Amino acid sequence: RLRWTRWATLPLPSHRFSQYALRKGINHRRQIPKSELKRSAIHSTSKTPPETPEQLSTPKQWTNHHYVPTNPPQRMFLAFGSAILGFLNPERADLVATLGETTGGPALARLKSKMEETHEGRGILKDKPRINSESVPISDLLKLPNNTFGYAYAKFMSSHGYSPDERPPVRHIENNELAYVMQRYREVHDFWHVLCGAPTTVEGEIGQKAFEFLQTGLPMALLSSAVGPLRLSHEERLRMLSGYLPWAYACNTNCTFLMGIRYENYLSEDLSDLRQQLGIIPVSEYVAVSDKKHEKIL
Repeated sequence: RLRWTRWATLPLPSHRFSQYALRKGINHRRQIPKSELKRSAIHSTSKTPPETPEQLSTPKQWTNHHYVPTNPPQRMFLAFGSAILGFLNPERADLVATLGETTGGPALARLKSKMEETHEGRGILKDKPRINSESVPISDLLKLPNNTFGYAYAKFMSSHGYSPDERPPVRHIENNELAYVMQRYREVHDFWHVLCGAPTTVEGEIGQKAFEFLQTGLPMALLSSAVGPLRLSHEERLRMLSGYLPWAYACNTNCTFLMGIRYENYLSEDLSDLRQQLGIIPVSEYVAVSDKKHEKIL
C-alpha cells in the first residue's frame, strides 16, 4: 500500500500507474528528511555560477523596444518626407534621425563589420554599452584635471546645456544589432565634437557631418553636409570650402576608425595625447592654417 504522510508534496499518480505501483510496492510519497530540505533551500538561493568562456563570448542581447514596424513603401515615404522637411527645418532632430534610419541600412552593416575587425569594436558589440548621464556623469567628469578628455567633454556639454540622455531612440531599424550601431553612432557624436574641436555653429556642424560621412558612409551625414552650405553666407561658404571640408578629408585620412573606440575608457586621458593616438587633427588648427593660405592666395 502507498504510505501517506504529512510531508507528501507530489501530486497523486494516475489510476493506471497507481495499480502498477501497488503491485511493485513503489513508494511515491517518500518523506524528505529535514537535512535534505535545508540543502535544497541553500542550493536554490545560491549565487549564479560563473559564466563559461562560451557564455562570455556570446554578445549581449539588446532589444530595440522603440522599433516601429514599417513596410518598404512606408520607409520610402518616411525617407522622402524627412529629407524635404529636414531641409526646410534643419533643427528638427527627429526628422534627421528618421532620415538616417530609413536610408542607413547598408552603411550600418558595413560599420558593424568594421567594428568586428578590432578588439575594442568587438567588445562594444558584445557589451553594448550606452552613453547616458549614469555611465558618464557630467558632475563627476568636471572634477577631473582640465587637460583630460573627460573634463573637456563635460565642459562642452555643460556650457551648451546638452545632456547625454537627449539622443533619440532608434525607431525604424528592425535588426537589433544594426539598431544598436545607429544608437552608438548618435551617442558618440558629442565625443567626436570634443576630439575634433568642431564648434557648434552651422559651418562647424556641416564640417563635422562631412567628417562623419567619411567615417561612417551614412547617407544622412552626406545630405547634411551637402545641403547645409546653402544656408551659409558667401563668406561662411568660402570658409567652409577652403577650411572645413579639406579638414574633414585630411582628418579622416589621418585618423583611425572611430566607431571602434570605447571612449568611456579614455575619459581620464590627456586630450592632446588621445588626439595624437587616434590621429585626429583639431578643426581649429587646420582651419586656421587654411585661412592663412587662403588670404595669401587672395
